[in-house]
Parts: sequence; structure tokens; C-alpha cells
Amino acid sequence: MASSSAATWCEGDTCLAPHPRDGSLRESTIKRLTSTSHENDATAWVVFTESGKDAPEKEEEKAVPVSKLTRPGVNHFTQEKPLFPSSVTDTRLCVPLELRDVDGDRVPYTINRYLRDYQREGIRFIYNNYICSRGCILGDDMGLGKTVQVIGFLAAVLHKTGTWEDIKNNRPQFLISFSSSKYELETWGHFQCVVVHGLRKEEELARIQKGRIEIALTTYETLRLCLDQFNNIDWSAVVVDEAHKIKNPNSQITRAMKDLKCKIRVGLTGTVLQNNLEELWCVMDWVVPGCLGSLGHFKNKYSDPIEQGQRHSATKRTLATGRKAVRALVKIISHLFLRRTKALIREQLPKKDDRVVYCSLTDFQQTVYRTVLDTDDVTLILRSSEKCDCQSGRSRISCCYKTNTEGVKIKGLYFSYLAILRKVANHAALLQSAAGVSKKQEKYVGAICANVFQKFPDFVQKCKDKAFEALSDPMYSGKMKVLQKLLKYYLQRRDKVLLFSLSTKVRAGLCGHLVAGGLGLNFVGANVVVLFDPTWNPANDLQAIDRAYRIGQCRDVTVLRLISLGTVEEVIYLRQVYKQQLQCSVVGRESSRRYFEAVQGHGAHKGELFGIKNLFRLQTEGTCLTRRILEREGRVEAGVMTSSTHSGEGKEEETTKEDGVSSSAVLRDPKHEGTHLPIAHSAFSPG
Repeated sequence: MASSSAATWCEGDTCLAPHPRDGSLRESTIKRLTSTSHENDATAWVVFTESGKDAPEKEEEKAVPVSKLTRPGVNHFTQEKPLFPSSVTDTRLCVPLELRDVDGDRVPYTINRYLRDYQREGIRFIYNNYICSRGCILGDDMGLGKTVQVIGFLAAVLHKTGTWEDIKNNRPQFLISFSSSKYELETWGHFQCVVVHGLRKEEELARIQKGRIEIALTTYETLRLCLDQFNNIDWSAVVVDEAHKIKNPNSQITRAMKDLKCKIRVGLTGTVLQNNLEELWCVMDWVVPGCLGSLGHFKNKYSDPIEQGQRHSATKRTLATGRKAVRALVKIISHLFLRRTKALIREQLPKKDDRVVYCSLTDFQQTVYRTVLDTDDVTLILRSSEKCDCQSGRSRISCCYKTNTEGVKIKGLYFSYLAILRKVANHAALLQSAAGVSKKQEKYVGAICANVFQKFPDFVQKCKDKAFEALSDPMYSGKMKVLQKLLKYYLQRRDKVLLFSLSTKVRAGLCGHLVAGGLGLNFVGANVVVLFDPTWNPANDLQAIDRAYRIGQCRDVTVLRLISLGTVEEVIYLRQVYKQQLQCSVVGRESSRRYFEAVQGHGAHKGELFGIKNLFRLQTEGTCLTRRILEREGRVEAGVMTSSTHSGEGKEEETTKEDGVSSSAVLRDPKHEGTHLPIAHSAFSPG
């Protein structure tokens, strides 16, 4: 049988492997195996059994993908795919999955025996829409096997049996927009597939046109660049992974995908709505053009009423109108959109404790942050919507204050200074590095550094001499102070930590510090995830968490989201929550709690989340914004972890005690005011 996993092979096993000279299968011996978290990266190092004049004087190990290995004595032309080492105990599953009685379309038993019930439901969902000549979206959470469900569907409509004879089938033709699935296709069946990408794309497209290929794999960019060539082929269906990338009706990717000629469109995404409801409209309009009307119609009938109904202070009438719009929208998309969550496999997953840890800025950080906010440019940004001084009645930005004193447009300053504030909230030393700084930002950063850092010559010198020491010094970053305690605690417990940061400079500094301190981060089998900085898109953070929170994880998982208190980071995190609540209310089929006054895109309801003034401010007094919002809703969870990080802190708490010392104690420091209780991310749960 052909093996598809490194787990089925051992060092010393005899196997048949493709010879590097001609690709023929020859007997060889496995000398060693290497594997990563991705099975398709598993590699066997083999020595071929050769004799005669072709035999080398010295044994040479050759690297061969494990998926290419075959056990000797097996007829290659009758072997089944897939065939995994785990036995199927329920013999009732060793039968094909019948999808349609008339045409006999069925998922071969070779695949069906390994499927879960919800995956069979997903295959039926795609197939039923396919035979009705209708597109659809499979919106399952990451880790539920969207790719396997697509392969099951393809095997059915291509009339596969699971044996080598399947390779003779050549029609119909399918286009799949994720080239990484070639390994899965080779694992789960015998398909004629090619990757249309790189230097050979013209040659592969020619093979497809001649009808020699069943499945073509490509990327968004290749499809966009070679759209005319792709449109010369009669595609039975197009399957798009990460369909949420088709979210902007004006983007080049969206236009190319809408111009691609095909009979059926199938999208795969666990985050169909990442920012606003208009993205849902764009993806659905690609899948089934016109199913939700025009964008203007969608906003008036669905988007605006739903978002207004999400406001914390919405009237009963507004709330009723919003819920009516949700029901109407769900009714339309219910047969086009199928979403399941990880709750389906809850029994196979570990427990997860997801916490938001608020870190006070150090005194040094506060000084730098306030200096940025006090610049003339930020003042121009904050006052841009005010009435102009010239009494024209127009706003300053559209009248006499379109640019700053150097002629730079105010609109262009917005994102530059927002990026600068995010750097300071992370670590003040990031401003001393040119890495990740655009040419536009470089001038502003230089002026800020000249204004602030002249008071701290030791800091400037440390950044020049040993940058990683400056990045790891807790005096310059409240987060670093918290992180050092956490890492020391978890590594002493032999936990394995995954640390995610958007900044390559921060990552490099942390690695240097940890190695210098005799510590290290082991990424294999990690059970602690630290998100050092939040992103605007909640899907990015969820993807990072899923590196540890997945099937096969044997230990309970701890997630710690570090947020600089009172800064732009807190608003970024709360916007994540806002977006997740909006998605939950529409595609999650759940009634979400109404936490926020804000409505995205509505100037009259900027609330606590939207608008320039919410982003360009520093709040250091009182409790954090997140806690006030939850207290208003009455859902604050009692907690004990604290994260006071004011400089000049007293003696650090002892964290080297015997087991029983919790991470709560690691972060608690009762000697100082301004400590902040962490908040469970689940406090924002719906219902």
C-alpha cells in the first residue's frame, strides 16, 4: 500500500521510492525520517539498493517525500487511496456514499470510510448546489477539513473508485485556486492534476486545453495575470480557497474572479465577513451573481438595519427592524452558505483559556506616546473635520488645511502616525529602527526621535550598540515586563510557548534575549500562545491560536493577548470583537449581545470605536475601556491576574515556587496602584 504519513514508516524499513535519475520505483532502505507540523513536509532519506556498474562506491542518502513511498509487493495499479494506518472499526462505513440515485454519483468507499458525519453533510451540500448549477460557500472553521470535503465532492463527480484506474478519467475539468492542495489530492485519490504556476504555466494550460487534465491548481495572482488563457478552457467548476479575499468589489482579484468563465463557483472560507457586511455581499455576489441585489440595495435592506440594531442603546423598533433584516438575509443565503464551528469536534480538543492581559505603558513609553499625540501633524488630523477658521462653513481638511506646513496632505498623515503609535505601544525602541518604516514615515519618525530621545541619551546609545538588549529591556516596554515574567513562569513549568508578533524587530529582539538568558521557545507541540500585538483582522489572531489549539494537542491551551492599556491597541482589539459579533449575528445563527454604541461607517454613531479621536488619544486614568463596556453590560468575569508595569517597580514576585503558583500570581503586584485585571476573551460570548 502507499503510505501518506511519516507515522507509517520507521528507520530501516524497505520501500519502493522514485529514483532521482529516471523517476522509476526502485527498492531502497529508509535511513532517517524528518517531519514538521505539516504532514506534506515529511521527508524520508533513503539509500537505493543497487548493484553492478550503476552501484555507487559509497552509499548516498537521497531525500524523497514520504507521500511518494510505496511498500514492496503491492500492485501499484490496484492500490487504493487513501489508505491510512488507523483501522476503520465501523464496517458499515466501508461503502460508497451515495449522493444521487439516478446518475450514480457517489463518494468512493476508500474516502467515505475516513469521513466524519459533518464532512459527509458538507459534501452533499456542495454536490446538491453543483447539480442545480448553483454556486455555494463552505464556511467551516479552520481544522474541520474543508479541503477533504472538496476532494470527496470531486471524487464523486469524477466517478472515482479509489484505485489507479481512476487516472484514466479526464472530464469534467475543475479549477482550484490553492496550489498547496496537490498533496491532499495525491493522498486521497488518483487524480490527474497539475499546478499552473511559475515558468511552466503556459505548457500546463496547453495540456488542460487538450483534455488531459482533470484538476488544475493555481493561485489568485496567476489567475489574474493569465485570465485570457484560463477563459479558453471550459471549466465545470471553480473552487476558491480563502474566498474572503474576494471582499472588495473594486480590487483586481475580485474583478478577475468575476470575469473568469465557469459553470459553478464554490468558495471556502471560515471568515466570510472580516470587517463589514459589504464583504459578505461581495463574496456572495461572486458565488451567485445578483443573489443579494445591488450593493446599494443590500445596504438599505440588510446592512444598515442590522448594524443599527447592534447598537447598545438601540430602541425596540430599531432592534426589531434589525432582527427582521437578519432573518430575511439568513433565509436567502441558507441554501448557499454552510458553516460549522469547532463545537462539532469539542470532545477531541483540549480546554482553552483565552485571556486579554492589559499592560500599562511604562513612564518612558507614556512620554514618547504623548509626544507623538502633541505633534502639530496629529493636531491637524484631530481637527480636520472641524469648521474652517475662514468662516467658509466647510471642514478644515477640505478648505484651508488640506496639507501640513511641508505640503503633505492631511489624509496621507493619518496612517503614518497610526503606525507610529502602534510601534510605541509595542516598544519605544521600534522607532529607533528603520525596519518596517516607510519613506513617508521616516521623516515623521526622525522628528519625533529628535524631540523625545534627546532627553534619553543612554537609550539612544543602547539602541545603536545592542538593539536586542534595548528591545528586551522592560524599562522601555510595559509588555516586555509582563512577557518576561510569563516566559519565566511557563518555561520553568516546561510548557511550550508560541509567541506571535507583527514586528520582525520585536521577534528578533526576543529571540536574542531568550538565547542570551539561557531560555528558548519550542514551537513543536506548544500549549501556550502569546499574541504580543493585536491585528485589525480577528482571523489573523485566530489562525495563530489554531497553531496550538487543534486536534492532536494533548495539553490544555492557554492564550494570552497582550494589549497596551489605553492606547490604539485597545481600540484595535475591541474592533475585533465588534467584527466577530457582527459575523456571529448573521452567519453564526446566534443572537449577539449588543456591547457597543458604535456603528462602522456611520458618522453619527462613531461611539467608542470609530473615528479619528478614538484612535489618537491616550487614556491613563481609571479602568480600561474594555472593562467599562463589559461592566455596562454586566458581564465582567471575576479574575485575579494583574499586569502593573509602571517603571520603578519594587521586588518582582517569586515565581520559582513549587507547583501551585499560578500565572495569576506571576502578574500580580499589590505594591503598586494601577494594576489591571485581565478579561476573559469569552466574556464577549453571544447570547
